[in-house]
Amino acid sequence: MRTYRWLALCAMVCAAGTAAADWAAWEIDGNTNDADWPVLAVSPGNTAVLAWEEEGVGVWTQTMDAYFGDEIIACPPTFHGPGHRPVVAWTWRGFLLVWTDGWNLVYRYGDELGWGDPSLSIPAGRDLAEARLDLQGCAEPGWSVGWLACTLPAGAGVDHWFVHLNKGSYDPPLLLAGSTNEWGAAQVAQVPHAPQPLPRVYYFPDFTRLGHLTGLDEGGWSPLALLPAESYGSACDARAHADGRQAVLSLGPQPTCPCNTIHYSEQDDAGEWSAPLTLLESHDEYDWPFSPQVAWGDGDEVHAFWVQPTYNAWMEPGRVHLEYRRRTGGVWLDESAALESYERRSLGLQVALATTARGDPLFAWTRQDTLISGPQPRRVWLARPRAAVAVSEAEGSGIELA
Repeated sequence: MRTYRWLALCAMVCAAGTAAADWAAWEIDGNTNDADWPVLAVSPGNTAVLAWEEEGVGVWTQTMDAYFGDEIIACPPTFHGPGHRPVVAWTWRGFLLVWTDGWNLVYRYGDELGWGDPSLSIPAGRDLAEARLDLQGCAEPGWSVGWLACTLPAGAGVDHWFVHLNKGSYDPPLLLAGSTNEWGAAQVAQVPHAPQPLPRVYYFPDFTRLGHLTGLDEGGWSPLALLPAESYGSACDARAHADGRQAVLSLGPQPTCPCNTIHYSEQDDAGEWSAPLTLLESHDEYDWPFSPQVAWGDGDEVHAFWVQPTYNAWMEPGRVHLEYRRRTGGVWLDESAALESYERRSLGLQVALATTARGDPLFAWTRQDTLISGPQPRRVWLARPRAAVAVSEAEGSGIELA
């Protein structure tokens, strides 16, 4: 067994992409079937884990330095077994990976050195083939380790289930909201509290409203609280600031056209919500945002990321755009131009966003390219702005290679 510094002699396993001058971007190669459902998490030591599903194969992860540059420093990818739609988060026990496999939720703990613990199963008592997951890790040591939301079809609507992963094991899945009529996946954030934060679950109770349930210190849940506007639907993402503010990036109620809007809402530390602020930039007759992702940066900075297919007046598909907005100094900036060179009609409809311990963003998406030999499998791409200063070796984390 040899030990290397994270920024020294780790294996380079990713193929270089053609990066814009101010961005570093890489294609994660090696999959023979289409890749989808990318997700990201970053440790306080700036080690990143990227997870994805390979169609017909199962769940993979790639562990790497979040501050990659002209060469991405990473260990070989890890295959975790058959399954679908992984989610990953950093916790006080290390990285936590969860995915679905048949009628089970499967989870596994790892750290910045790899995935030493075996995977364990949580019986769900129902088929999870269409389940959508979201995971919030708990970074403060204590009984709670992570909180998982699981959204499942139920008749004409969906059920929202909740799983508490704790120091001992897990609590059985709990039905939080049944037969809601808006097919949007629940999202988990947290609310600051001592000695550990409390979970907050966001979901759509109907076609135009977004609400949340917050866990109580003595157990149980608060009553459903609704955001004030009737402007929400389809999909959202939610993340908490360390000071208690909440950031929500949401689509609107789904129209009959291949289109929608996307807007940002924020709850201040006094509990008041801002009016939804539209972030959509139109590129064609119809613009249809998917996969909203939001994350807090340094201080008051906020990052918003999504993928946006377009259609002309005859509803013929056009270019698919990667859309990135950054709020700094209270002003929202459209910084999508740096991603234009990576856009294709073949972009996947799921993207991922995470921030480092210093608040710098990390992005992931999927794309299928066609070479002379023909269409290639859809692969995961990873990117970050080069403006983020590379971490020094003294700040790097260790990694063991067999």
